[in-house]
Amino acid sequence: MSEDIKKTLIQAKKLYQNKKYKESKDLYESIYEDNQEAFDIWDKRFYCWALYQTYIKNPADKTELIEAVDLITQLLPQENLSKKEGVCGYTLSMMKLLDYLYRNNDYEEIIVWADRLNPDYLSSKNSTFTNDEGKVIHNPSFREKYYSLLSKSYLEEEDYDECLTISKEALEKLNEFTNNSDIWFKWRIAKSLREIGEYNEAIEYLKDIYKYKKDWFIQGELAENYFFKGDNEKSLEYALSAALNHGDIDKKIKLYSLLEDLLQEEYPDIALKHAYLIYSIRLHNEWSIDESLEDKIADSEFDSENTEYWKIEKDLNSFWNELKYKNQEQHSGYINKILPHGKSGFIRTDNGDSYFFNKFQFKGDDEDFKEGVNVLFYLEEGYDKSKDEFKLNAVNIHTI
Repeated sequence: MSEDIKKTLIQAKKLYQNKKYKESKDLYESIYEDNQEAFDIWDKRFYCWALYQTYIKNPADKTELIEAVDLITQLLPQENLSKKEGVCGYTLSMMKLLDYLYRNNDYEEIIVWADRLNPDYLSSKNSTFTNDEGKVIHNPSFREKYYSLLSKSYLEEEDYDECLTISKEALEKLNEFTNNSDIWFKWRIAKSLREIGEYNEAIEYLKDIYKYKKDWFIQGELAENYFFKGDNEKSLEYALSAALNHGDIDKKIKLYSLLEDLLQEEYPDIALKHAYLIYSIRLHNEWSIDESLEDKIADSEFDSENTEYWKIEKDLNSFWNELKYKNQEQHSGYINKILPHGKSGFIRTDNGDSYFFNKFQFKGDDEDFKEGVNVLFYLEEGYDKSKDEFKLNAVNIHTI
């Protein structure tokens, strides 16, 4: 190694240590291509961090970011941080790139770049900190983030076999999960299974998720899987629950379309009203309306200029309630206890039985939501996480 090159490398290192990152990067860059053999491991590491600080930490240009990360993967190997603390410039740069690509919906590129990471070398340690507002934030480990970004990308790219493989691998290899990520891995497995026609297995995953997550879209996906496997009765049961569950009306278009199909034979007029609800939602949001739906509404007696879809949903809500509970026994009792957070409580019947309920199941006025109020209600199976068992809960609660 010539003395000039040696001095230049020392100068580049000093520039980095003095936080003159771009100047350091420029100096390393000026000699690297023709003098790679002069760079020892420490020169490469400092060059790597100069690239990181200049192009990767706060990326401003995608091309520069990708070129910098590509060079770093040539300068350094990925270190094995699965069992030790430390910072790896290779890993940190790759994860920054994957984050950037995900924010820009570049799912195909995520899949390509993730292939340069060995997930077994990634740290599996999650971190927790309290922000300025006093809220506790849980950050996933690099290993969890790797699996999460990759499984999401495979799902978005409709590569369902790979999504299944990587999501199941995540559940097997990760010991800790942040922000319910284990549930979301199971959800992506269920989505992929449905797409490849494995409806029974998809239902099993969704039922497992449903223990912990009672959102309408989980009920809706259960309804879809039962519909595709030909069990219309079970499909209708879950579809009605999803329609009655709280959630944004304009996000339930697929659900209303499924209900239209399920109700077509026995309740053709009501089925058509579901098509009208979809039409009104699309009209209100200025979304595209396909020709068949336009023709269907034009041939009906509905007002084709009506954009007040929430009024249509309110009318249908009464029908959904009636149909869902028409063959079920209605029970009576009183609100025995409201828990301190005010979001749930217990109802006691005249014969002494006690049933848990969530406040959103209370259909009365807010001023009537108090202990001692007499109510009528139905029973529906729910899951008690604290006891890891299924129990009957009070639902569709009305004051007497």
